[in-house]
Amino acid sequence: MTSSPALGGWLAEAAAVLSPVCCAGCGAADVGVCPECRVALRPSLQRVRAGPVSVLVALEYGGVVAHVLGAVKERGRTDALGVLAAPLGVALASALASAGGAAVLVTVPSARAAVRRRGFRPVEELVRRSGVGRDSVRPRGRPVRGGLVLVREVADQAGLGVEERRVNLEGALRASARLAGRHVLIVDDVLTTGATLLEARRALEAVGARVEGAVCLAYTRRRDGRGEPQVTRRRPAGS
Repeated sequence: MTSSPALGGWLAEAAAVLSPVCCAGCGAADVGVCPECRVALRPSLQRVRAGPVSVLVALEYGGVVAHVLGAVKERGRTDALGVLAAPLGVALASALASAGGAAVLVTVPSARAAVRRRGFRPVEELVRRSGVGRDSVRPRGRPVRGGLVLVREVADQAGLGVEERRVNLEGALRASARLAGRHVLIVDDVLTTGATLLEARRALEAVGARVEGAVCLAYTRRRDGRGEPQVTRRRPAGS
């Protein structure tokens, strides 16, 4: 019998708690995420662009950020989700405030194979644990479950170039008709070339949604400069 993603996530978290713990960022013993790594995860909001989409990001991908997110996604370290949800929450709250509270949050879906392997959906979990979008916090900013769905399998994006990513995702997403006429903020974990956000925007606009922008936990600064999201403005955390 196949376990549900919720059950799989609970089992992964229980295993992480019961197993010997080391820092998900640096490997230090007896701590989930050490104080030094927590400092590296403090948000420094930046506004970047992925083509026509304005994206608010909380962190730059690499080092501790990459290690902790990798531990969550590839090693089932769901105990570290909370420390990543906090900086994402700062970015989400800022983006929602800029949108006047009128936008709903739509997360980019994980590939089915990844959900089966992990037992949970990282982006949805990060949004849920951020606390932003709960009725008591910001009623109109609550996430829309199933707002975007994959209509076909896609290849793992890791290692693909800019054009390969675009082709891989082209036409892969479908948006819910419930979003027609709604103001939407797209949410994802890492912005690399922007191909995922552009496909999400296409799908949402196809059903009549109005995409106000996007929010990502982190963005990748490409060393060769090709396909790199353009940084347009740096803002202090919490602004």
